[in-house]
Amino acid sequence: MSLPVLSRSLAVVAVCTLLGAAAFAQAPATPTPGAAPVTPAEKPKPLASGDSTYVKNALKSLTYQIQLADAGKALLEIPQARLRDDTAKDLAAAREALTKIATAHGEKAVTEVTGTDKVDLDRVTKSKPDKLAKEWAAALAKESKHLDHETEMAGKTAQDAELKTFITNYGPSIRNVFTSADALDKQLKKAK
Repeated sequence: MSLPVLSRSLAVVAVCTLLGAAAFAQAPATPTPGAAPVTPAEKPKPLASGDSTYVKNALKSLTYQIQLADAGKALLEIPQARLRDDTAKDLAAAREALTKIATAHGEKAVTEVTGTDKVDLDRVTKSKPDKLAKEWAAALAKESKHLDHETEMAGKTAQDAELKTFITNYGPSIRNVFTSADALDKQLKKAK
């Protein structure tokens, strides 16, 4: 081997050694003075007490009414079937939107019907075919009236901007379910 080849080889080995040592010897990154410290994800801002109560009650009511609409699958007459289908579609969209608001603020979303609502739902689903329409309409009218009233009150007192937008967007659908269910309930009661 000649001297220039040997010196080039030694130079390459020396450069590789220096670069390798520098790469392994780097100190961990230190925060820059004056830079904002990295913090874990912030907790969601909780809703005001009245807003939180409305969200919990509305999710419970929406879940109940959607399951009540599903319980009316045996209703085949046009006005009842249309109300059943519209209720399921409109209130499912409202429930989805309200669930997003609830989870964004750290609230737990209700997914199952419990307590007296479960008992009422079981009673309606086990109704005899000739009484199903009346019991279904009465239960839907009662619950939708309650939700409509709560939504109207929350529209006046809500503090959260997202919740106000929800009420503006979905309040008419909630009102429509109530007025339709109430009209059908009254119609079926007259037909005794």
